[in-house]
Amino acid sequence: MQKRIRSDFTAGVGVAPACGVAPVPAAGGADGSPRVVTTGRKILSLEAMAGGESPPDFDPETGEPVIPVSYVSHAKLIRHLQPDETSSPSIALIDALAFSLVPPDGCDHEWLLEEMRSFLPIASVEVRAGYNGFKHSARFGDGAGLIAWGGNSQRGRVYFSIQGQGCSLISDWPRLSAWLEAYRASIRRVDVAHDDFDGKAVSIEWAVEQYLNGGFNAGGRQPKHCSIGDWLSGEKATSGRTLNIGSRSGGKLCRVYEKGKEQGNPVSPWARVEVEWRAQDRLIPLDVLARPGHYLAGAYPCLKFLSEEQSRIKTIAKGGTISFERAVGNGRQLVGKLVNLMLQVHGGDAVAVVGRLLRPGIPARVAPYSYHIIRNPELIDLDASEASQA
Repeated sequence: MQKRIRSDFTAGVGVAPACGVAPVPAAGGADGSPRVVTTGRKILSLEAMAGGESPPDFDPETGEPVIPVSYVSHAKLIRHLQPDETSSPSIALIDALAFSLVPPDGCDHEWLLEEMRSFLPIASVEVRAGYNGFKHSARFGDGAGLIAWGGNSQRGRVYFSIQGQGCSLISDWPRLSAWLEAYRASIRRVDVAHDDFDGKAVSIEWAVEQYLNGGFNAGGRQPKHCSIGDWLSGEKATSGRTLNIGSRSGGKLCRVYEKGKEQGNPVSPWARVEVEWRAQDRLIPLDVLARPGHYLAGAYPCLKFLSEEQSRIKTIAKGGTISFERAVGNGRQLVGKLVNLMLQVHGGDAVAVVGRLLRPGIPARVAPYSYHIIRNPELIDLDASEASQA
């Protein structure tokens, strides 16, 4: 029987804990012929293919290459992401990642948690109920991510999800990609994003124009769209607008939204374009973690122009500053008058007032950036925030 063996790394991935290796099911069937089935979302039914019709080269809705794949007992159409090799890998950032794998023999979800600690800080773990078909789950990092395991139908798989907050803590995506490849992990979801802090190249108005002119038409058919937010106010909207293109049911969804307004600054021009892929009859290559810009630029024709290099720290500083100022504004509304009265009661002693009001923790609004801000308070740019509010 074949065995799953972890590769040795010289790039600092670390040494595997003392546990065995997991078997890989042997390929091949009794008669070698696949059983033809239809997938959940048909592009061309496999029954039609079995009848002699040729499969399509591309998914007409997403523009992704389509390849028929035969297995021992079935066959299916698999869509593949199409990168733009002419783009820079650094024009986009990973904003969400979910993957699953089967740990080596003798190992379980605790092994995966320990391995992931070499890529991002994982301290407290909060055990919860089951998740998405798994019997058990746990959150870590105050919402930075989730791990799920257990259940007969999962056949030993462990699911690991990292949201935007957790993604901001990973500094070496190529190394993580190599680790996942060594353990034959499968990406279940990945979000790739590009930020335009000045709203000059990417904006809601730009997205609408591109949609109407076929800029998101990647495969011959206009994708679905959905608008969310204060659209009736147009550019005067203060709470932010979102244009969704595609659908989660199809496994490819593009979002263009006013990120700065979403964060709490009603006049911020900061816009974000983000593409979410899910592994629904789709192969998401691990290469996307090392070269996110290639895949974002290749997602739609209108994204090929992206050129500005992205900085995770710049994104954190911008979002953290807006969230901090919004939290301060909320605090002023809630306790501003009380602070004024307390200063009079304490004879102007601000230290005494702060001492009575101080409580541990970080405001929920700022929590997604807390790991970086606590270590580098200078990331909060008060001058920039005051200028944008002027």
